[in-house]
Amino acid sequence: MRLIYSGKTKDVYEDGPYLIFHFKDTVLGRNGREDRGGNEVIGERVGKGSLVLAQTEFFLRLLERNGVKTHFVERIDERKARFLKAERIPLEVIYRELAYGSFLRRYGRWVEPFQRLGIVEFTLKDDSLDDPPIAEEAVVALGIASQREVDEMKSITRKVAEILMKFFSSRGIQLVDFKLEFGRLNGGLIVIDELSGDTMRVAKDGRIVSREELLEVIE
Repeated sequence: MRLIYSGKTKDVYEDGPYLIFHFKDTVLGRNGREDRGGNEVIGERVGKGSLVLAQTEFFLRLLERNGVKTHFVERIDERKARFLKAERIPLEVIYRELAYGSFLRRYGRWVEPFQRLGIVEFTLKDDSLDDPPIAEEAVVALGIASQREVDEMKSITRKVAEILMKFFSSRGIQLVDFKLEFGRLNGGLIVIDELSGDTMRVAKDGRIVSREELLEVIE
């Protein structure tokens, strides 16, 4: 097993045809304050890595049961899991059901908190540029993904939104937003990386639910 990437929230090892993710206890933020959409490590929280892995396993299995292909294979222990190796596309595909976080900061007076949106956005996955938004035409023009792949990523993301909204609404919770990453495998696209309280937000009674509360929802 060979370490191929050490990131802010996980270490990634190569293990034959698989990748092994080791989830860290690091907490991300922006300007020294915790922010799930931030790119800065601001500290650690004991148990956070195992919490994120438990949520990732639950939600990726939920997607699989509903016909969305992912690269999740199995959990190894509390902090490590095995995934299929895929060619990562350097994009984050964000579904925004309600306006929150960076969307509010970006558009200021043009948008109200928790305003209904129902939109899909793309950002370039590049920490050095702070993951800037990127137009679909630019994705194609820069050779990051083909138009067919862009359309397929949007379609899959909307399907994931429907799955998550159905799941959360049955528990009296509102989906706010989430982000996905995609990879190429055997000529097709699959959802890769994680899907957890680190990459999605949900709300109840007008407030954002914490990672710990989200774990209670799925247990």
